[in-house]
Amino acid sequence: MNSIDLKTILNRTVSTGYGDLVTRHTGRAVRGGVEELLESVDGSQVAVIDFGAVGCLDISCADEIVGKLLLEHGGARAFLLRGVTEAHCEAISLVLERHDKAAVAEDRQGQCQLLGPLGDNVRRAFAAVMEDGPTGATDVAARLEMPTDATERVLDELLERRLVQHEAGGYRALTAL
Repeated sequence: MNSIDLKTILNRTVSTGYGDLVTRHTGRAVRGGVEELLESVDGSQVAVIDFGAVGCLDISCADEIVGKLLLEHGGARAFLLRGVTEAHCEAISLVLERHDKAAVAEDRQGQCQLLGPLGDNVRRAFAAVMEDGPTGATDVAARLEMPTDATERVLDELLERRLVQHEAGGYRALTAL
């Protein structure tokens, strides 16, 4: 996985020693730095956006960084938002709702959650894949007590939104790579 430290990009593009991502201008500059790094790595790899050293994240920055990255690159690349706080998730969730996008967010304790406008069955299937490791639709269907065809549709939605990856007839969570 490619890890992209947002504070490093912030220090390189906007200011040194500052750890907050506020204002649309700052978000645009940081997104430009992220996109430069993305150009130099294999698009099939998960891009890990590291928020671990970020203090405050306002909605305009979340929109410029997360929203626009997913709008412009989310169809071709999977993203994992690592090191997020509850406050980061609030700002990011508002942006994802507005754009009808979703993302996997990992908090600073390594716990993952889905952000964005997703149904309960999608969230349950994601949790099953996270807990079971690489697994097939039949196993997820049994665990969730859902018909296999309905489970396959839910897993395909997760795959289409790049929230899981396909692996040898099964599905794998982004964080399990």
